[in-house]
Amino acid sequence: MEPNTISEKLMFTTVRLVASDGSSGTGFFFNFEIDGMIVPTIITNKHVVKNNSSEIMTFHLHLRTDKSSSDESLKVTFNTFWHFHSKYDLCFCFVNPLFEQIRMQTQKEVFYTANDESIIASSEKLSEFSALEELVMVGYPIGIWDEKHNFPVFRRGYTASHPAIGFNGLGIGLADMACFPGSSGSPIYILNENGYSDKKGNTYLGRKRIILLGILFAGPQFNAAGEIVVQNIPTQQKVQSVTPVMVNLGYYVQSTELLEFKSIIKQVLVR
Repeated sequence: MEPNTISEKLMFTTVRLVASDGSSGTGFFFNFEIDGMIVPTIITNKHVVKNNSSEIMTFHLHLRTDKSSSDESLKVTFNTFWHFHSKYDLCFCFVNPLFEQIRMQTQKEVFYTANDESIIASSEKLSEFSALEELVMVGYPIGIWDEKHNFPVFRRGYTASHPAIGFNGLGIGLADMACFPGSSGSPIYILNENGYSDKKGNTYLGRKRIILLGILFAGPQFNAAGEIVVQNIPTQQKVQSVTPVMVNLGYYVQSTELLEFKSIIKQVLVR
């Protein structure tokens, strides 16, 4: 398949991460720019990798079959080091060593689409948004994926808190969206492929826009006592004596928090 639209390109942005215990979550490619050099990484939640910096993950990668498309995928088991965010449920790993290894073994390039710093929801971008904006999330809810083609699942929703205001004064936001086990680590976007309007009433007919708003990590649930409890989005479904009730809301870490990783990358590169 040759991706042409923004949403088609997002089909090659994520990976279905499977941990050593069989639990699954979502990761996505993100390219950092460090002193003019592009550094490819995979971003996910700490709890997806079991809060274990050396957790081994299994996932599938698309391989380039010609200059602009991919019809082949490769299953890999990646033994790497996960670098953790100092505050929020985020981590990353370097992925270029894996790309190089695959290139040597298969004589093929990995085919992927990466997010980068240009689509992070900066203060300037956030100033254009109103309280209610339509969202798109890409990932693997309850582990569902197009296994034959190695494609993720798209979900739609809306902002449940103003995207320009940190929820409870933190670097997080709230999304009105069904968030199930396996969706942990999913990127959440504001995506417009056929025009949009800003909060000042300006309309941009036919203009395209994609902004990485945040990364899903948790959601409020009702427990048996009727209390609302905020928990990490699980990485697997389990039989429980008391079944929590999802309320179709999810917490995301604001994408600007990814910028903390740049200092970690710089420290590693100078070693």
